[in-house]
Amino acid sequence: MRLIEVILSLAVLASAGLAQAGDMLYADHPLVGKIWDMNTRGYLDEVEVISLINKSDVILLGEIHDNPVQHEIQQKLFEARIASGARPALMMEQLNIENQPELDHALMGSDRNEVLNNVYKLVKFSNAEDYKPLLAIAVDNKLPIIAANTPNQKLNPVIWRGYDAYDADELKRLKVEEVWNDKRQKYMVTHMGGAHCGQLRDELRVGLSRSQRLRDALMVDSAVSSIPRGVVAILGSSHARRDIGLPLYFAARDPKAHIISIAFIEVSPDVTDPKTYLADSSTGEAPFDVVWFTPRVERGDPCADFNMPDKQPPAAK
Repeated sequence: MRLIEVILSLAVLASAGLAQAGDMLYADHPLVGKIWDMNTRGYLDEVEVISLINKSDVILLGEIHDNPVQHEIQQKLFEARIASGARPALMMEQLNIENQPELDHALMGSDRNEVLNNVYKLVKFSNAEDYKPLLAIAVDNKLPIIAANTPNQKLNPVIWRGYDAYDADELKRLKVEEVWNDKRQKYMVTHMGGAHCGQLRDELRVGLSRSQRLRDALMVDSAVSSIPRGVVAILGSSHARRDIGLPLYFAARDPKAHIISIAFIEVSPDVTDPKTYLADSSTGEAPFDVVWFTPRVERGDPCADFNMPDKQPPAAK
């Protein structure tokens, strides 16, 4: 296995979960279908959520990638936004930035099914089929689609050699350091260790945190020009966090933009108080505006066969 495939093991963990996804669990949990406003600490109904997104320029829909119930809700919200008269761009973590020219070319086609199939082929996730309905909504409404994810190989130098390996003017333009502070850094480094089954050396944990920050800033850069028309973003829930994720960079790049962050969260069997979910954050602020509770996908343990090899960073070129 190539080193980059090992050290960027968030992708490995995601693939493991997708491969073992099975039946939905806890569909009868009392929180399933409930929507919690993390700012007012009260419940919302779907009509109120749609009203909130219709007042927003940037709508971040943070998912667990292999949960089909969450994908269905995303489709509902995307369609509701369009029904309001908006013409938002669909921004997707599941498409790589380097494929944007090919994506734009595919969207110029005249045959609907051919366009959809050509766009679908560019989805990089192993559960690409799950995203076809979302893509179909964009294609049928002739909306732009933004490929938002930066390929891992481009982030590798930053992991090992720090931001000195990246263009300083670009870092400044992207607001990478402007939005950051010590509290965010401490939280990110701790979270990164947990996301990799606790098997990261400190050096690598810090390096991966740098790459995550740059990835988020670049994701925003791919979509910032579309803010005037509106953006609906489909991405992992950690990217949608207000305390460490894309909202920081969207706000820095366009302070007037109205941003809403919605997280789709799987219920835990013995936890029925919505306040206990996502209670921690880097700064004490609510990590999301809204939490929408869903059943849990049955998965194997992604850490069962997860081992980080003891390898050294590649030599600087």
